[in-house]
Amino acid sequence: MVLAMVRRALLRHGMVRAGEAVLVAVSGGVDSVVLLDCLHRLAPRMGFSLRVAHLDHGLRGEEGAADAAFVREAAAARGLSVTVGHLPPGALAARGRSLQEAAREARYAFLAEAAEAAGAERIAVAHTADDVAETVLMNLLRGSGPAGLRGIPPVRGRRVIRPLLTVRRQQVEAYARARRLPFRPDPSNTDPRFLRNRIRQRLLPFLEKEFNPRVVESVARAAALLEDDHAYLEGEAARVPAAFPLEAGALRALPLPVRRRVLVRALRAALPKGSRVRLEHLQAVEALLDPGGDRGVVRLPGPLEARLREGRIVIAAAGQGGSGPPPPPLPLPGAGEVRWGSYRARIGPMEEAGEIAAGPAGAPKARWSVALDADRLQLPLTLRAWQPGDAYRPLGAPGRRKLQDLFTDARVPRERRGRLPVLADGRGVLWVPDFRPDGRAAATAATARVLTLEVWEESSGAA
Repeated sequence: MVLAMVRRALLRHGMVRAGEAVLVAVSGGVDSVVLLDCLHRLAPRMGFSLRVAHLDHGLRGEEGAADAAFVREAAAARGLSVTVGHLPPGALAARGRSLQEAAREARYAFLAEAAEAAGAERIAVAHTADDVAETVLMNLLRGSGPAGLRGIPPVRGRRVIRPLLTVRRQQVEAYARARRLPFRPDPSNTDPRFLRNRIRQRLLPFLEKEFNPRVVESVARAAALLEDDHAYLEGEAARVPAAFPLEAGALRALPLPVRRRVLVRALRAALPKGSRVRLEHLQAVEALLDPGGDRGVVRLPGPLEARLREGRIVIAAAGQGGSGPPPPPLPLPGAGEVRWGSYRARIGPMEEAGEIAAGPAGAPKARWSVALDADRLQLPLTLRAWQPGDAYRPLGAPGRRKLQDLFTDARVPRERRGRLPVLADGRGVLWVPDFRPDGRAAATAATARVLTLEVWEESSGAA
């Protein structure tokens, strides 16, 4: 039965093709020995070849060396080549992570290198249905989201394959007895200090006895269904560009499961290598999309921070999102491009009315522009920060309005008000991005010469 289940998994998930080489990760435990035996029996029928790899993690001294020798013998008995790696004692502890996590990371890195050296297209590892159930329950207890509840995928990255994933551990052990396969038990699999082992030894037997004798199959089946949903949603998210800055409006329009995956991909790309995107990071960045969300700042690893600026979620170095004094006033040239703080401005030449050119090729997608009557301006023009008492008459308004009142009505966060560019001439305020221009200088159909100004924000760091 186990052999048929492995063959069915190989075919169903396209795990290996004829002519390919498979590197089998063999620890010496019963699961990996059974996997090796099944694949060795199936290889001639299905047209693939095998290699063997084993990593001594440097944790068990002479026992670890004996495991390596056992794997060499198991490979030689089947006429297979073997690659054995050794980590020096203490190497895993120096990585600064939990022992199990560090061991897993080192193991997969070794297997990838061994596969390259052996010319193997696939890497087979011996996870079973029990491993799936244990992983799902462990992630559930830790508060994981849907990605963690899908357990262990049958294929990862088109290279790592798990042919035993539908097989119960008791079936694996029965197969080993029937085939009289020797193996080496790993005492770390019974160490109660590890959460996975406590789930295996206490929680699953309790659930089987008190609630459902087939709880492992039930959890593994649910995980497989979630894996199918996850694969579809990941495909939908992959259609959306996932790099900061991200347009808030476009994100809000996405279905929630797709939006979250886009944000996770963008955060993984923006954060320093080795940083983890935790659920609290994702939820905090999501909250920026809520009404009034631009008032908040999300602290991220790095140290970085995310915030909503002018309709886009941006990431910048902590402390650069609104603290510190505003940039000094900047006189504008008659034409060309300048930078003021985190903003850039492009000043267009004075042109005949009706001949205002569209933005130049390559101009930023998210930008603000204004057209002014050049003959009604008192030069020079200046970009500066908002000052208390600033007021002007927006085009179409019945009278003058204070910028402070306009900011309040538009719910502009206080920490951002002092960093917004204000366009002014010798007579006062002319325009602020996202607001109407001053009525005295706005271009009209009667305007003879038009001056155009485009403004956009260029965030630092990952933005």
